[in-house]
Amino acid sequence: MNQLQSMGMQPSPFKGFLIRFLAFMIDIVVTLIAVFAAAIVFGIFFGSLFGGEAGFGVGLIIFILAALAAQFLYKPLMEASEYQGTVGKITLGMKVVDKNGQRITVAKSFIRTIVYIIENAIPFGSLAFLIIAFTDENQGLHDMAAETYVVSKYWQGPIPLQDNFGA
Repeated sequence: MNQLQSMGMQPSPFKGFLIRFLAFMIDIVVTLIAVFAAAIVFGIFFGSLFGGEAGFGVGLIIFILAALAAQFLYKPLMEASEYQGTVGKITLGMKVVDKNGQRITVAKSFIRTIVYIIENAIPFGSLAFLIIAFTDENQGLHDMAAETYVVSKYWQGPIPLQDNFGA
């Protein structure tokens, strides 16, 4: 029994800003590798099909489409899967759950991802991500919108939420 448990307190299951930012950086590397690999394969294929500048243009379009597909599919499908997280989160021992501590649905995962993309697309959007460091449950706007939580991969059971009304 650790000191927190002896005082009747449980350690927080929530993962904070810095470790989530590191997971984000790992995910950027993973998606860039996948997108560049897809762009090279499709670029070679379409370049040989169309030749010259036309092939380059088609390859560029394919690259953009692959990047968009990676952005819209990677996070939601990984987070709603049995892994409950992206490669970055899995590597760093995290998972995404709902308030009952269960795997999130694909619908919640897509809501989370769409809000996340909007956060990063608007000016000062990174400030919306920074609020993770200042909320009780370490939630970003994308977590709040989808009612999700990022916790230790070892966490089991419902999320211990603050009621914000007690003394």
